[in-house]
This record gives sequence, structure tokens and C-alpha cells, in this order.
Amino acid sequence: MLFAIMSSFVLSFCFCPAIIKICEKLNWYDEIDPRKIHTGKIPRLGGVALFTAFLISWICAHFLVLSTGVRFYAPLFAGFGIIMLFGVIDDIFNLRAKLKFLIQMIAALVVSFSPYHFGTLFMWKFPPFVGEILTFFWIISIVNAFNLIDGMDWLCGGISFLTCLTLALIFKAGNNNIFLFYFMLCGSIAGFLFWNKPNAKIFLGDGGSQTLGYLIAIAPLFYKGNPRFEFTQFPMMILLCSIPITDVIAAIWRRRREHRSFFSADRAHIHHKLLNVGFSKLAAIFFLLAVQFFICFSAFVSYFMSIRGAIVLLGFSLVFVWGIFITFHYLNRSVNLAHRGKLEDHPQKEH
Repeated sequence: MLFAIMSSFVLSFCFCPAIIKICEKLNWYDEIDPRKIHTGKIPRLGGVALFTAFLISWICAHFLVLSTGVRFYAPLFAGFGIIMLFGVIDDIFNLRAKLKFLIQMIAALVVSFSPYHFGTLFMWKFPPFVGEILTFFWIISIVNAFNLIDGMDWLCGGISFLTCLTLALIFKAGNNNIFLFYFMLCGSIAGFLFWNKPNAKIFLGDGGSQTLGYLIAIAPLFYKGNPRFEFTQFPMMILLCSIPITDVIAAIWRRRREHRSFFSADRAHIHHKLLNVGFSKLAAIFFLLAVQFFICFSAFVSYFMSIRGAIVLLGFSLVFVWGIFITFHYLNRSVNLAHRGKLEDHPQKEH
């Protein structure tokens, strides 16, 4: 197991500089615009390095060394392939936003119409079509949430690493063989994070951030047959993804209020607000990752608690996260009013 995890880390670490050189040769860089924090030419195909390393390591572990316990999850991995492939294509050719959304819908439908969808919410066991609808919107939401939170070095990768590590530990505690899948994913993310540390030499790109969001979104669908986990899985997953989810809900509300398309972009995400109120770039990153660490610790501890205690802890932690967002929303407003203006959102047109 340790060899499999280390191999995913080493391959990811080695592939990143190779991808950087390829991007430099072909002039494939992230677009520079006023809403973004970086200013230099930064390659955005980090997802290619990360997931190439992960897939090579996983295939070797699966067929040569270990039983990874994932051979029966074809629909889940079909969606994985769709999201990753078209995410990379988007990083190279800049697909239109509505086309990207359509592709996400196809991947979500592949999973939703398979046997792997939500079947219960707390004590309510709902009909299959309700589970299919819930699964569809859950996957779409988390894929886009992780894509939108990817606006600062280490942020999306760091949140994904902590979340996948927590999921791996929970699966390990529950004797579910899928734990190795998420441990190996952590290894690949860690190899990428070395090159993505401030100031980043490479970005995840849509192929990286959307695929990480997808793999986190489908995690609870791997875990069946544990009544306690099935009772708390939805609130637990909402908590684990609460920073990206809350940020995307705020973005939808903000763009609706300003009569802009959801597919437009702006400079009012949580990391932008932290910078605007006086955080340095590094301080903002570590603050958000510290919050995510608290989230992950709470989710992990809740797995070993009684159902009632778990719900109380998950609920308290979620309120805590919302409190942080509300606090910095009003701090940001105060700073803008003090400057007799407003931090420009720099709305962008749809691609």
C-alpha cells in the first residue's frame, strides 16, 4: 500500500516539470485578466500530470500488486473519464461555458442512471428517481464548486488533499477497499502541490479542479451497507465540501442579484475578500486551509460518534463555516465603503 501511494506521489512530482516544459513549448498558458491574482504566464495543465500519475499508479496497483476493490464501479469511472478528458480539452482550446456545463451534465447522468446513486437522506428512504435527481445535482454542484474555488495557489489542491485524506481514513476505518484509491489520489495531489506552492509554477486547470470535485462528489456512492454512515453521509459530505459549496452559492446569489449570467466570472470569491480586507496571499491560503482542516477533523470524528452526536457536531461545524463567510462578507463591504467605492468584480463574458 505504501509503495502504491509513494509511486503516485513520485510520478506526479516528476510529471509536473515535464508538463511545464510542454506548455512552454506550445505556449499553453492560463489566461491573464483583471479578476485573477496571478500576472505571469503559468501553465494550466497540472491536472494532466496529477491524474496521469494517479492512473498509472492505480493501474499498476490494481493489476500487479493489490486488489483495489473498484472493478465493479464502471459508471463512476466512466464519469471520471468524461470530466477529465473534456476538462483537459477545455484547458487547451477554451470551450464555451455552456458546452462545458453540458459535458458535466452527461457525466452526472451516467452516474445518476446507474445503480450508484443516493438512496437515503437521514431516515428517509426515497424512491430511486429521487435518488437519481439528487445525485445528478450533487455531482454538478460539487464539480463546479471545486472549479470556482480554484483561484489561488494551493487552495483547490489543498482543500482536495485534506478532503480525500479524510475520506480515505473513513473508508479505511470502515474496511472499505476504496480507501487505497483515495490514499493514492492524495499522493498525486501532494506531488502536484509542490509545484503549485506560491508562487505557483503550474495550475490545476479545469481538467484538474473539476475532476477532483467529481471524485470527491462520488465518494459516498462507493460506501454501501453501513447504516450509520448512510445516515450521516450527506451532511458529512456537505461539511467536507462546505467552503467550495458556500462560495458557489454566494456566487450564484451575487450574479443573480447583479443580473449577470452564472457563467460570468468576478472578483468576489472568498479568497478575493480575504485579500481585500488585508490578508496577504499566503495568510489567506493558510487561513482557508486551517478552516478546512477543522472541517475534516470534525467529519472524521463524527464517524465514530453516535448518530445524534454526529449530527450535532456536523451541524455546529457547518454553522461555524457559514459564520466565517458572513463575517468576511461584511468586513469586505466595510473596506469597500471605507474606500468610497467597491472592489471591482471585473465581470467576464461567457467563453
